[in-house]
Amino acid sequence: MEESWAQPSDAELIEACLEGDDKAWRSLVMRYKRLVYSVPTRWGLNADDSVDIFQSVWLDCFRQLSSLRSIDRLQPWLMRVAVRKCHRFSQTARARQEDPLDQEKSETLLGAEDPTKLLTEVDRDQTLRIAFDRLPPRCKQIIQLLFFEDPRPSYQAIASRLGLSENSIGFTRERCLNNLRRILDELGYEP
Repeated sequence: MEESWAQPSDAELIEACLEGDDKAWRSLVMRYKRLVYSVPTRWGLNADDSVDIFQSVWLDCFRQLSSLRSIDRLQPWLMRVAVRKCHRFSQTARARQEDPLDQEKSETLLGAEDPTKLLTEVDRDQTLRIAFDRLPPRCKQIIQLLFFEDPRPSYQAIASRLGLSENSIGFTRERCLNNLRRILDELGYEP
């Protein structure tokens, strides 16, 4: 039997936030923290500047939450705000004759010249994170072990860690990847 996890929608979280629910605010920030932080990181800003942008985006969100016209468009709104802040930050630094970017990074930067491309990339990454978060815990573990651990553990090591038969790892991996594919299709993911 597949496990499913009902998570509140953005609209439900925002409504709870507007009613003063601190837990809902923390949940909203947790849901999108990687997305918001990834924008200044991809922009090429250092860790301190990225944290400043991150905090500034969430401050704007907190201040403007009640005036958001389309609650279901929170994710793109957060990305646009983050990109604008990165762009302004970079312009201000250049005007002061400072270079906030590592020279090597600035040559290959995804978003500095084309914010639309950056938004597309960040949106795609966020969709992948959402899909991964919707997987049952066992599938998350399998995918994490098979694709994100370095060095990649053997099927024998994975089976031992998860208390499974070594022969079932391949089947379980395939089932989990199909589940991930289905969720990505539901989310409208386009590679």
